[in-house]
Amino acid sequence: MYAIKEAVIAKEHAHNGLEAAIFFMDMRTFGKDFEQYYNRAREEYGVRFVRSRVHSLDPAENDAISITYSEENGQKKSEVFDLVVLSVGLEVSPESKQLGERLGIDLTKHCFPETHPFSPVATSRRGLYVCGALQGPKDIPYSVMEASAAAAASSASLSASRWTQTRTKEVPPQKDVAGEEPRVGVFVCNCGINIGGIVDVPEVREYARTLPFVAHVEDNLFTCSQDSQVAIAKVIEENRLNRIVVAACTPSPMSPSSRKP
Repeated sequence: MYAIKEAVIAKEHAHNGLEAAIFFMDMRTFGKDFEQYYNRAREEYGVRFVRSRVHSLDPAENDAISITYSEENGQKKSEVFDLVVLSVGLEVSPESKQLGERLGIDLTKHCFPETHPFSPVATSRRGLYVCGALQGPKDIPYSVMEASAAAAASSASLSASRWTQTRTKEVPPQKDVAGEEPRVGVFVCNCGINIGGIVDVPEVREYARTLPFVAHVEDNLFTCSQDSQVAIAKVIEENRLNRIVVAACTPSPMSPSSRKP
C-alpha cells in the first residue's frame, strides 16, 4: 500500500510523462477501501502492476537501473528504469524494544507491544496504552483513530482526577480598530496538494497583494499548524495589521488542528 501511495503521489506531482510500475508477488490490500485505492491507481492513474519475481538489479546506461524478472509463466524479461525504490517490511527499532522492556509490557514475537483484539490500544500493563506504528504497521487514518482511542482510554483512567486542575482560558483583550485605516493581512494556505494541487497559490498571493488596503501577503504550507499560527501572530504584531483574511480549507471537527486553542 505504501508503494501504491508513493506511485500515485509521484504521478500527481509529475502531471505527465512519468511511468510508474510496481513489481509484486502477491497483492494484499487488506484495509478499508484499500482495494478501491489499488483499482484507482491502476485504472485512473495508470500505475502498472507486474506480478513477477524480481531476479536482480543491474546498472544500465545513463545511470539507469535494469530490472531482470520472471513473469508468471516463467518467461525471463528485463526493463530499464531511472529510479528503483525497494519496498521493505517494517521492523521494530532497538530503541522501541528497549522501551518495551523498561516499561515492563509484553511484546509479540515480532517485538511489537502485545494487545488484545477487543482492546487494541491497551498493553499488558494497566494504564499504558499504545497506538500507531509503535503497536504495528499502520496507515495514517488508522493511526489517528487509535490515537483517539488511546486518549479516550487515558481519560477514562484519569476520571477520578478530572477537572481538578482546570484553568480558565485567557484570551487577548479585544481592540477597537473601527477608526483606524485598514491594514489587511492575507494568508493563503497551500495545504500540500489538497489546495496547491488545484489552485495556483502563488498567483492568488500576488493578486491579493494588488488589492486596496492590503499591507501584507504570504502563503503557508499548512496554515492550521501550530508553527504557522505562531508565525502569523508575530507578523500581525510586527506589521500592525488590523484586518486578517485566511484563505484555507475548513478543518474537520475531528481533525487535530480544529481542537487547538
